[in-house]
Amino acid sequence: MVDKRNKQVRKKQQSITEKTTLSVDMWRFYLMWSVVLLCFLALVGRAFYVQIINKDFLQNKANANILRTERVKAMRGVIYDRHGVPLAISTPVMKVVIDPRDYFETKKQFEDITAELAKNPNNRKLKRQLPDKNLNLDELADAVGIDRAELKKKMNERPRSRYLVLQKEIPPQQAELIAKRDFQGVYTEKNYKRYYPQPQPNAQIIGLTNSEGIGIEGLEMQLNTALSGHDGAQQVVRDKKGNRFKDPEVIKEVEAGENITLSIDSRLQYIMYRELTAAGVANNARSATAIAVDIKTGEILAMTSWPSYNPNDKKSLGNKDAMRNRGAVDSFEPGSTMKPLTVSMALESGKYTPNSVVNTSPGSMRIGNHTIRDTHNYGALTLGGIIQKSSNVGVAKLALSLPYATLPTFYKRVGFGQRSAVKFPGESGGLILPPSKWNVSEVGTMAYGYGLNATVLQIADAYAMLANKGVKVPLSLYKLEQPPKGEQIIDAKIADQVLLMMETATLPGGTATRATIPGYRVAGKTGTAHKLRADRKGYSTSEYRALFAGVAPVSDPRLAMIVVVENPAGSYYGGTVSAPVFSRVMQESLRLMNVPLDKPLDTPQIQ
Repeated sequence: MVDKRNKQVRKKQQSITEKTTLSVDMWRFYLMWSVVLLCFLALVGRAFYVQIINKDFLQNKANANILRTERVKAMRGVIYDRHGVPLAISTPVMKVVIDPRDYFETKKQFEDITAELAKNPNNRKLKRQLPDKNLNLDELADAVGIDRAELKKKMNERPRSRYLVLQKEIPPQQAELIAKRDFQGVYTEKNYKRYYPQPQPNAQIIGLTNSEGIGIEGLEMQLNTALSGHDGAQQVVRDKKGNRFKDPEVIKEVEAGENITLSIDSRLQYIMYRELTAAGVANNARSATAIAVDIKTGEILAMTSWPSYNPNDKKSLGNKDAMRNRGAVDSFEPGSTMKPLTVSMALESGKYTPNSVVNTSPGSMRIGNHTIRDTHNYGALTLGGIIQKSSNVGVAKLALSLPYATLPTFYKRVGFGQRSAVKFPGESGGLILPPSKWNVSEVGTMAYGYGLNATVLQIADAYAMLANKGVKVPLSLYKLEQPPKGEQIIDAKIADQVLLMMETATLPGGTATRATIPGYRVAGKTGTAHKLRADRKGYSTSEYRALFAGVAPVSDPRLAMIVVVENPAGSYYGGTVSAPVFSRVMQESLRLMNVPLDKPLDTPQIQ
C-alpha cells in the first residue's frame, strides 16, 4: 500500500483574475471612505463657517420666517387757536382684526381632536393638544358689534387671508374687553381718530381727514406732512402658523406730528358764525361769509361761512357747497366796496384833493354802450361825499379823468388779481382784465366794483391796508410771534383821509348807519351788487349780493371786517343786510379784545 501521507499534494495557485479583483475592491474601499471623509470634512467646515464665522446668516433666515415688521401709526399733531384752545385733536381708537386662516386651521384641529377623543375619551395627550381659544363666531360678532351672518360670510369668502378688519374705530376700553374674551386669531391695533371740538364754525378752515388719517380738505390737507409726523415700526414674532406669541419689539420710534397754532380766535369765530347763521336764516339767503383781520399784524382772527358742515359726522359730507371756504375760494364782483380804493387812486394821482368837487348831475352818465346810474341825483359832491352817498357816477368820472391804465394798475398794486399771502388750498386770485380790455367802458364800471372779480380775503386785506396808514401787512392764518414787516402801498396821509371819508358813510346821511357801534367810531362802505345771470348774459334783476366792509375803532384801528350775504330775500341792500351783522360781530370782538372806547357812549335824553 502506498502511504497517502507521503503522497505529494500539489499547491493550488491563485489566479491572476482573483488578484486583480481584490485590488480593485480595496481601491474602491479606500476611495469610498476618502469621499466620505472629504464630505464629512466639508460639512464640518461649512458648519463652522456658518455657525462661527458667518453666524448671522442662519439667524436672519430663521428670523425671516418668524418676524414680521409692522407699521406703528404716529399720532397726528393738534391744531390750536391763538389762545391754545384745541380745534382738531386725535384720540386713540382701536382696530379689531382677525386672522381667518389661523381661525379655520385651529377650528379644524379642534374638530379633528374632538373626533379622536370621541373614540378615546381618556387620551390625555389629545386633551392637552385641544385648543383652548374661543372659536364661537356668533359671540365674536356680538362682541364686536357686527351682524353674525355678515361676519361668517366675510370669513368664508377669505378663508386663507391673514388680515380681516372687523371694526375700524372702537374705544380702547371696549377693545380690551374683546381681547379678554380670547377669540382665536383676533387681535387689536392702535390707531387715531380725528375729532373737532368746535365743528361748524371752523370746519371750512380746518378741513378734515379720511378714515386713514390723511388730510383731504382745508388746512388738514395743506399741512398734512407736518401734522402726520413719522410712523414707527415694530417687529412682531409669530409661530410657524403665523400666530403672535411674543410682545412686539420697537425697531423705529414713532415721531408724533407737529402741533400747529392758528391766528384764529375761537371766541370771535363762534360769534361770527352765530351771527352769519342768524342773518342767513332771517334773510332766507343762499350763504353768508365774513372775515376779521388784525390790522396791525395781518393775522386772521375769524373766517367762517354759513351754511357749514360737521366734520365729525361723515354723513354731513355730501353737501359739497357747505364744505367750501367761500372767503378764500369764491371770487365775485365786489360792487361799491371798491369805491374807497378808487378815491385813494384819485388822491394819489395829485389831480384831486379831499375837497375837490365832482358834478354827478343828472345822476347818470353814458359810457360806451351802457349807462351808469346813481340811486338819486346827488349833484355836486366832494370825494368824501362820493363815498358817503355811494355815487357810481362820481367814481366813474374820477377813474375816466385819468389814463385808463391808472385804476387797474392801482388795484393790482393793492393785491387784486392775485392770491393773498394766505395761499389757502383752492384760493382764488380773482380777476383783473388784461391791458387789452382797459377801455372807457371797462374802466368806468371797474371804478364801482364791476368788471373785476375779488375774494373776501382780498377786500379784507385792502381795507386793513387803508386802516394801517397805507401799509400792507401779509395776511396770515398762523399766530405770529411778532408783527411782520409791511409794505407802504399808498401814502399814509391819503389812507387817513380815505378812512375819515369812510366814517361819514356810517354817520347820519350815509348808507351804513346800521353799522355803528356804541362807544366806537366806525368807518366802512356798503356794497349792493347785481349778480350775473346763470347764462352770463347780463345781470339778474332778482339776485343780489349784499356787502359791508369796515374798520374800527377809527382813532386807532384794530380790526378790519367784511360781511357778504348771497341772495338775500326781501331787503337786499348791504346797509340793511350786512351792516347789522358787522355791527354785532365787531362790537363783541372789540369787547373781548379789551379795545378802549374812542367816543362817548350814547346816553338817553331826560325829557
